[in-house]
Amino acid sequence: MTGLSGRRTFGGCAALVAVALSAAAPAAQTQTIQVSIGGGAVDSAAYRWSSALAETLSRPPGLPDCDPTAPCGVPGVVAGAQTYDTTQALVDALSQGKIATAVIPALSLFRLRCDGKLQAAPAISTLKVLYRQPLYLVVRGGTPAIAKPADWSRKTVAVGTAGSDSEVLTLALLDAYRIPRGKVKLLRLSRGEQVDAMRKGAANVGVFLGHVFDAQVAELIGKGFTLMTLPGTPERTRLLEALPVFEASAVPPGAFPGLPPISNLAQPVVWAAAPMLDAKLADSLVTALSEPHNQSRISELVDSAQPVPEGVAFSHLPAPLSEGARRFALSEHGAIDVVSCPAAAGQLAGAKQP
Repeated sequence: MTGLSGRRTFGGCAALVAVALSAAAPAAQTQTIQVSIGGGAVDSAAYRWSSALAETLSRPPGLPDCDPTAPCGVPGVVAGAQTYDTTQALVDALSQGKIATAVIPALSLFRLRCDGKLQAAPAISTLKVLYRQPLYLVVRGGTPAIAKPADWSRKTVAVGTAGSDSEVLTLALLDAYRIPRGKVKLLRLSRGEQVDAMRKGAANVGVFLGHVFDAQVAELIGKGFTLMTLPGTPERTRLLEALPVFEASAVPPGAFPGLPPISNLAQPVVWAAAPMLDAKLADSLVTALSEPHNQSRISELVDSAQPVPEGVAFSHLPAPLSEGARRFALSEHGAIDVVSCPAAAGQLAGAKQP
């Protein structure tokens, strides 16, 4: 599939379809607030997060008061998680108000904002940073002299499909490390095809983004593959200047058997809001998500992608906060930091949005 998969899951104890932009019903009626939360494919961390948010934040009308020692959702909210097979389909649904919120990698939203494409319509905004998506540069075992990006010349590199975040990052990396694009053969492949290309020896290097690849990367490493490190160099600084939503990060020791700590990059994954999401509702959702018992419940449900610390949940944002989220962040004295667009904003690695 290339768009909406059609699968939805619902939080709380009511199986209600939550698909439209959130709106409170008149007080004389049900007082139900329907909140839809778009995520990625069913096996993705983004979908697990959207499902966890829906379960934790739902609190249908008629339930007793919250127990102060346990997780509790937003009164009246019935939230549903919805899968999308591509980032483009997810962004389209959010920008058109077909869903109220979505779990989106920062680079996709940053590219829309900095390419100026959001200026033609009301802007998608950010509610909060949820977790970070790692970069894995996988090198085929036994391949000689591929210890740094400069060694990619005349090699075959498996990346995501044309216009994907993986391709955008790879093109920016080639430029930052002064590697002529024409000297590297890029295989633009779907997620499963990328992994197969590495297994079958069709590619020397694979560029993978996200926790969805954790198991596949572990399998490859078990077969003699390794991870390339990106230490702090002027070239890495150029890369971060070109794609500033990415941050310096590391794969900790023990994450993959036999590997030492690996210096790499990661990008935030944010909870984003559709245009015109009610500010009071946004404030309530972010407030509830920041409550310690709810944070603990989310951590239990999404252990493969750990939440960011609360102190940085409003920093390194790919787009400005929604008004409701901004009010909450200011009330908590949270550090608000929106990443600036680079000088050559309209070109962003020369690739189009997926």
